[in-house]
Amino acid sequence: MNGRQRLVRAVVYGVLPAALLAALVAVPAAAWSRLPDRIADHWNFAGMANGAAARPVPFLILGGLGLAGAAILWGGAAALRHAPGGPGPGLRRPPGGSLGTATPVTAGLFMIAVATASCLMVAVANAGVSDWRQASVGAGGIIGVVGGSAVLTAAASYLLRRFGGLGATDDGSARPSLGLRKSERAIWTGRARAGWAALAGIALLAGGALLAWLAAQWGPAVALFAAGVATFGFTSVRVTVAARGVTVGYGPLGLRLTRIPLRRITRAEVVDLRAFSFGYRGSLTVFGSAAVILRRGPALSLTLRDGKAFTVTVDDAATGAALLNDLIAASQEPVGG
Repeated sequence: MNGRQRLVRAVVYGVLPAALLAALVAVPAAAWSRLPDRIADHWNFAGMANGAAARPVPFLILGGLGLAGAAILWGGAAALRHAPGGPGPGLRRPPGGSLGTATPVTAGLFMIAVATASCLMVAVANAGVSDWRQASVGAGGIIGVVGGSAVLTAAASYLLRRFGGLGATDDGSARPSLGLRKSERAIWTGRARAGWAALAGIALLAGGALLAWLAAQWGPAVALFAAGVATFGFTSVRVTVAARGVTVGYGPLGLRLTRIPLRRITRAEVVDLRAFSFGYRGSLTVFGSAAVILRRGPALSLTLRDGKAFTVTVDDAATGAALLNDLIAASQEPVGG
């Protein structure tokens, strides 16, 4: 590990989280004397306060969230240092994994950033007001807390992959292959379905309709409708591997929302997902990894050139991975080779 990689890791693992945690303590301490006994700790989407608690409570909760994030971050950093392959020029993803190498680090950093931004928002909104109902944060305050934290985390994740030595490396191990030659062309399509998800989606939509019709509870009704629509989006996936790359279509309409060009992919393999999980988790932009999981069992796992990882459960994943590796190899052959 060279000096630049040490510096980047020191900043992301140490300096940045330490600065955020320091602000988490310093901001409420500086504003303490200007805060009322009960402070607003919850706002609607218009930025108007609609919930309050005793003055120490929100800061204690946010402090706990920040400390939990720090534990995840530093635990992830320690795991990376002891990962297979050591802390050399690059750390490869452990076989069978479905998350990017820096995911625990960036997830922990995101938690710390959200806690610190929320603490700042609570302190500033309540400072100098005589009644917590006067504590307004503006229409974009809540969005700014999450959005700003996501931008900071995405930047840190990029630095780790680009300059911190956590990008993808070729460990030289054998890759699945179909033996496709450069002059040959092939397309593979695989599917996966979760039949029970359609029933769950119908139940959620029905529950939302009943709440709206019988009780006029529009807030919970909208939440149930949104959950039902999202669930329908994951009743099935259709994965296509072709010379242009990988495309994933979602739901009954097959909406092609995920497209990964071939030039971004360095390796494809099959992983066995043993624990049950459902839906879409992670973020390629923020956390460097994403997974679309509809069932247990084989999944197509892609390692991208910038160290990110994408995983999707699909039937006959072995054929898709083998074809994709052949296409990657063919695209790297010199013209006329």
